[in-house]
Amino acid sequence: PSCLGFWSGGLPVQIRSRTSHVLSNSALSTRPTLAVARQRLAPSMAAVQTETETSGVRLELTLGELCKTLVTTCRSGTLCTTLPIREDVDGLHRFGPQSESTVEKWEKFGKEFPFGTLVSYLLNDDGQPFMLLAKNAAHTRNIAGNPKVALYVQNPKTPGQKGARATLVGEIEEITNPKELQDCKEFYADRFPDQAQPLEDERFERYFSMYKINIKDIYYVSGFGVTTCWVEPESFKQAEADPLAGFSSELVDDWNKNKQEEFQWLCHAFFADELGLDHVNMPRVTFVDRFGFDFRFRFPRQDATGAVRHGDDEKERFDIREYRIGFRTQAMSKEE
Repeated sequence: PSCLGFWSGGLPVQIRSRTSHVLSNSALSTRPTLAVARQRLAPSMAAVQTETETSGVRLELTLGELCKTLVTTCRSGTLCTTLPIREDVDGLHRFGPQSESTVEKWEKFGKEFPFGTLVSYLLNDDGQPFMLLAKNAAHTRNIAGNPKVALYVQNPKTPGQKGARATLVGEIEEITNPKELQDCKEFYADRFPDQAQPLEDERFERYFSMYKINIKDIYYVSGFGVTTCWVEPESFKQAEADPLAGFSSELVDDWNKNKQEEFQWLCHAFFADELGLDHVNMPRVTFVDRFGFDFRFRFPRQDATGAVRHGDDEKERFDIREYRIGFRTQAMSKEE
C-alpha cells in the first residue's frame, strides 16, 4: 500500500520522541519522507488526549476512538449479570432451578455473584450496545432482578493479555419504543442473518426481547503492561470507529512478513544517528490506524565502553524501542 511508501525521498520531516527530544528538520533533509516518528515509552493517556494541542499534528486515535474502534469491530462479548440465589422448596439455596450445588445460608445475605455469558451485539447511533436476548435465558432472568451489567469485549484476532480490551459498565433496559425496536431489529438481522428468524417471527414478543445498555463508564486496557484507564462515555459516544479497523490486522501481518528489508532501511534512516546502530532485531509493526502505525524493534545493549553485552538473559542483552510513525495524510482505505 502507498501509505507504507515512507522510503521515497522528498520533504524534510520531524522526529519526536516521548521524552520531548526533537531532531531539527535541517538535520533530516536527506531522510525519507514521513510525517512524524515519535518514541513510545509507556505513553500516558494524557499524552494521547493532548497530542493535537501540543504538537499541532494528529498522530494517533483518541481514547474514545480507540474504544469505539474496538467495540465496533468485535460484535460479540461477555455480558456480566448478577446471579441471584434462590431458595427451593426444601429450604436450600441454589443459583438456579437446575443447579445441583447449594449455597450456605450465611453466604446469601449481603453477597452477589457475577455471571458471564456470550452475547452478540451492535451499537446504535448513541454508541449504546444493543442485543437480542431470549426471555428464558439465564442472563435475562438475572437482569429482571438487577439491571446493572458489564459487557467485556476483546477482538478474537488478538487474544490473550497482549490484546486490547474494554469493559463497558452500565444499566441494561428493554427496548420498548416501537420505532427504535424496529430499527434495531432490521439492523440486527442485516448484520447477523443467522439470527434473523426470531426477529421476523410473529411470536417474537413472547419469546424474545431486545435490550440496550446505558453506559455509565468504560474501562480500557490497551495490552499487557501498557495502558489501563477509564474512558469518558461521552467521548466514546461522539467518536467514530477507525476506517482501517476491519483489515488492520491483515495489514500488520502482511507488512511484518514481507517488509523486513524496508523496516531495516527505516531504522537506519531515522534512528541510526540517535541510537548508534546499523542493524536491528525483530522490527515489526504492532498497530496501524488512519494516522500511522506503532513500530517496535530491539537492538543489542552496550556497556559504558561501547562493547556489546553478552549473556543468556535477553532482557539484559537487548534494548527495546517503540515509535509512533505518522502518515503525512490520513489513510482512509486499504488502497491508501
